[in-house]
Amino acid sequence: MSHSVRITHANPELANLKLSWATPVFTDEDGIGSLESLHQAGDAFVAVGMTGSEGMTIVGSGVMVAPGMVLTATHVIDEIEAAGETPVLLSFLPDAARAWLPIGFSTLSSPSAFYHDVTVSSDITLISCSLNSDALEAAPLSLAPMRVTLPLLGDRLWAIGFRHQDLQGGSAHISPMISSGIVTQAFPMGRGERMPSPCFEVGMETIGGMSGGAVVNADGEVVGVVSSSPDGGPSYMTLIWDALRLRVKGPIPRLSRNETVSLLGAKAASLAKLSGDVDRNPWGEVTFNLSTEEAALFATSAPIETSDGEGRRALTRDERSEFVEQWGAELEEEGALAVVMALTRFSTAKMADFLVAAGVPSELLTEVSGFSVEDFEGVEDLELMRAEDRPNGTMQVEFFIRMLTLVWTLEMPAAFHLAHVDAMAAEFLNIEVEDDVARMEFIHRAYFRIEAVLVPDSGGFADMVVTSSALIPSRRKR
Repeated sequence: MSHSVRITHANPELANLKLSWATPVFTDEDGIGSLESLHQAGDAFVAVGMTGSEGMTIVGSGVMVAPGMVLTATHVIDEIEAAGETPVLLSFLPDAARAWLPIGFSTLSSPSAFYHDVTVSSDITLISCSLNSDALEAAPLSLAPMRVTLPLLGDRLWAIGFRHQDLQGGSAHISPMISSGIVTQAFPMGRGERMPSPCFEVGMETIGGMSGGAVVNADGEVVGVVSSSPDGGPSYMTLIWDALRLRVKGPIPRLSRNETVSLLGAKAASLAKLSGDVDRNPWGEVTFNLSTEEAALFATSAPIETSDGEGRRALTRDERSEFVEQWGAELEEEGALAVVMALTRFSTAKMADFLVAAGVPSELLTEVSGFSVEDFEGVEDLELMRAEDRPNGTMQVEFFIRMLTLVWTLEMPAAFHLAHVDAMAAEFLNIEVEDDVARMEFIHRAYFRIEAVLVPDSGGFADMVVTSSALIPSRRKR
């Protein structure tokens, strides 16, 4: 079967393509082999190549998980850039192909712990792509669903990618490949600086060109990408965990409402499917809640030096649910009191900084002489971020709450209010002027992050400290 595709300018019809998350069905056969056709796995699975003097060379593979958003291995992109070329991505339909060109890349990197001039990068990259060919509107755009998980030892996984064979008359001969095997080791803290991100070992062989290709579970959900494989196996796969922290330029209007977009943002727009117990808090941090089995594997697989200390143990997902059921009401009540106390202790200058962040123009706060804070409607959206048993019998807890209505009552000279009367009316409520003092209210909502210590023997919490806030714009219309 031969495919040809003409590279064009970016095609805006990408935004209008119908989407499909249908997943292929594979057998439990072990070992590596060719798929029956290029399109058997759907065009969610892409070949990553570059053009040279002799034609197209396929360097690696990738998987499209949202319109124009592709996951691949970082070292595949590094190889292409080292050759001075730009990646070209190809996806295949039964009788045609689509071509994609990158408009943005994102990966995680950090300084080496051993060499001052070396940067260590995660081997998973998120690419934002434009469609640079005929849109083929009659054919839905296949996308791969994802799952955040820590595969368990003994689980069977499949790797899907493309093998570059040779060039004939300037045409690249490639084959879609699949391999299957059993998870043999987990490295939730990475395998050193060569593979610093969460990864795992699978007893199967993958070959050149499959790097960056999707690693899927029995339901066809992407759990990672192929990173490396010595001849004969085993293969090492990088989990998608780090990819959820990445942001790229949005490839279509629905993903371009902000300067950049994440996979969680694509999911929120119903343009990506992501399963698993994963949360993004108001501070933009992504957290994963492991099952009891996954937590046990994590604990036994993580290097000893990365543990938080002897005698400390993080609660599993099920234990966290039980904890919230038992202690949630008290966390909400005590947390709300801690928030009001913390805000009331602000200096006038810090109060002004806080309300400016909440949307009040700074010039209206320069003459505030006094203030008070009241919790008017209570708390919702309690989220337990961390709960850890300590060797002394206490428990360290970190959580956040959403204060539904905080009411600030401000005092300032009446003359200052009069000088800004229209602006004050646009920002504040219940303005009263008595003698030389003007009083007014500002109402807003906010999330607050709190750390506390549970002392089970006393049946309560101690040392409850508000550590940060994430503000929500005022309900007042501008």
